Amino acid sequence: MAVIYYENDADLSLLDGKTVGVIGYGSQGHAHALNLKDSGLSVLVGLYQNSKSWPKAEEDGLKVGLVADVARESDIIMMVIPDTSQAEVYGKSIQPHLRPGKTLMFAHGFNIHYKTIVPPGSVDVSMVAPKAPGHRMREVFTKGSGVPGLLAIHQDVSGQARAIGLAYAKGIGCSRAGVLDTTFKEETETDLFGE
Repeated sequence: MAVIYYENDADLSLLDGKTVGVIGYGSQGHAHALNLKDSGLSVLVGLYQNSKSWPKAEEDGLKVGLVADVARESDIIMMVIPDTSQAEVYGKSIQPHLRPGKTLMFAHGFNIHYKTIVPPGSVDVSMVAPKAPGHRMREVFTKGSGVPGLLAIHQDVSGQARAIGLAYAKGIGCSRAGVLDTTFKEETETDLFGE
């Protein structure tokens, strides 16, 4: 039986005092960052030097930095750059800053499922995957609604990975529509099959 979580199942206050680093500012990245900001969370956007998205993110009122700096300063790191570049960016700019107690998050399970990224055993690893394009996710959020999402836990070192994942899902608006429990394997394979 599938488990679906809603607003009352998620506690946004778990993210109080934490910094969320959103790596990327494309279709998904901009929606994640802006929705989290509008939910009152501390958000940083991580980009590469001279990224075309840098001025856009700043115009949108977000703090922007290089990926490595954002990874160092963030408690929760959400990867929303293309799957094809994640492993390289992770190895160079994120892995060196994954101190124990941090959370590494993904919006798609590909790189964890196929082991192109193998995080250290000292961090929580989870996935919050909204089931809509970023512009739609942002649009419905600003109208007081949300898009459904998926939640999966790969590593729960803290004992809080699910609760933190649900808080994040609430911050981006997914718990307004419903968050379905899944696994990295299931999400990856159904997503690839759907494409």
